[in-house]
Amino acid sequence: MDTGSTAVNKILDKNEMSGPFQSRQGKSLKWSNVNMTLVAKGKSPEKKILQNVWGEAGNETTAIMGPSGSGKTSLLNVLSGRARNLGRLKVTADVKLDGKSVNPTDVSVRQHIAFVEQDDTLCISATPREAIFFSAKLRLPKSYMDEQLHTLTDRMLTELGLQGCADTIIGGTLAKGISGGERKRTSVGVELVTQPSIVFLDEPTSGLDSFSALQLVQVLDKVARAGASVLFTIHQPQSDIFDMFDRMILMNKGQVMYQGDVENMTDYFESRGHPLPPKYNPADYVMIVAQTIPEKELKEAGFFSERKEADSSSERSVLEYDTKNEHNRHVGAWIQVKYLVQRDFQSLVRVKTILGARLALTGFMTVLTGFIFWQVGDGNLEDLVEVQSIFGGLVTACMLAMFGSAMPTLIVFPEERPVFLREYATNHYSVVSYFLSRLLLEAILTAIQMVVLAILSYFMMALSLDFGLYFITLYTLAMSSTALAMVIGSTVEDPKIAVEFLPITLVPQIMFAGFFIAPDLIPVWLRWLQYIMPLSYAVNLVMDYEFNQDCGSEQANTNCQNILDIAGSDSDDIWWYWLALVAIFVVLRSVALVCLKRKAEK
Repeated sequence: MDTGSTAVNKILDKNEMSGPFQSRQGKSLKWSNVNMTLVAKGKSPEKKILQNVWGEAGNETTAIMGPSGSGKTSLLNVLSGRARNLGRLKVTADVKLDGKSVNPTDVSVRQHIAFVEQDDTLCISATPREAIFFSAKLRLPKSYMDEQLHTLTDRMLTELGLQGCADTIIGGTLAKGISGGERKRTSVGVELVTQPSIVFLDEPTSGLDSFSALQLVQVLDKVARAGASVLFTIHQPQSDIFDMFDRMILMNKGQVMYQGDVENMTDYFESRGHPLPPKYNPADYVMIVAQTIPEKELKEAGFFSERKEADSSSERSVLEYDTKNEHNRHVGAWIQVKYLVQRDFQSLVRVKTILGARLALTGFMTVLTGFIFWQVGDGNLEDLVEVQSIFGGLVTACMLAMFGSAMPTLIVFPEERPVFLREYATNHYSVVSYFLSRLLLEAILTAIQMVVLAILSYFMMALSLDFGLYFITLYTLAMSSTALAMVIGSTVEDPKIAVEFLPITLVPQIMFAGFFIAPDLIPVWLRWLQYIMPLSYAVNLVMDYEFNQDCGSEQANTNCQNILDIAGSDSDDIWWYWLALVAIFVVLRSVALVCLKRKAEK
């Protein structure tokens, strides 16, 4: 039986329900012996982030509170399967779902889970309606028609109170959009549309005003009343919000200080010598106790003494998940690519500065270069200086292709990476699907960019080589450069550092292009570097196409051959240049895919 299909059938049956928050199959979650340790290395001491944490959650709202650094988010990451052993980080946990031991990192378990991050990492050019539909299309069973998914999306927008902004772009730094509260509710809707049994949220009210925070908690309360387990971290909620919680877990220094019903919390604290003062917000008071009373005194009062195990009598087996119809659960890779490409082109249409800035910069720099090297191709080839000017113009055109394509990719990709990481973590699509969609988008954008560069530079410099070969050479070089930019963007965390890192990889290529120094004059121990640099091959190709022909007089032919010798270009190696340029593109793309996959799986 396809559990996802059953859930959506319930959603779409108007006679059975009125909204997407109803008729859920609730699951009980228990955990014990949850430990997270940052292992000692060198002078860095061992740090215990979580220590023997335990707890349980049913079909209710459970707030995880505690001072900063108490382990709230770490616990959430362990239970949701987002934290695992990696490097110095060691994680152990005994987690049970419906009484069966499970590994939260398993796909079969994570299909029951939704996770809403603290930061709203959404596609800035999409509307709330499009963002929720995109999630439904890629994550719900592929047997459902778009009309049904649109119906589900509309109901989700209604439940979340997003009808008024449903068709307004989400927005971000490049475009103004919806409010912070609406963004947060959209993030929640993107996850809830899959009808998860367990919902985790990290600081969902962070950055919201009191009214928006109350609205959001009311939504979460609806989800819990519909049968889901809702767990979220929260810092210091106002009293009317705190009163809506069913259960609470108070964390302090990586340990459980209190775990139980909210209504019993004040009695628990009073029994340990810390009664709630009159007219005090309980949430504020327990935080004051946790932050101001020394850990030793709290232990003596018995705050950390109670501890429960995840039901040890239950069956120790991994939760079984029906995989007979696994291939029916999600759309195929090409459908994923299709929707990703559609979203990318939609972004270009709505946020015009992305493409506009790219073409404007390319056009401006090419026109400037064209005026500097104005009609050099019509010069006297018997004059070696004029031949060198053509050489300089060709090298500059190749440099523009290299920098002009790599820089936009490096600026845009790190900005989009958080969206990719979130969507990959929540099973929207595979790394390969995302990679192919980016490749297709860059192929088209780079082609447009290189058409502008090739046409302007070709006619302004009056070049004589075949235009088609000139364009293809620049295009292949540009695609290799975007691949290099994606490798950097996949490995360097900070976008600013990534941009600063790009010249380190591109400027040395200029040194080996043959314009500043003949390749034969480069020291032997450095000369091999020219063979792994795409700019060298591109320059050799355009030089051969431009000068390996009848240049007119004997002196002109001599000058043409001399400039080819200086550049290190040999017509006998023309196919080797092409093979090397394409091979570098393939290798860099493959490295980018591996780096992207490793980044996603962390």
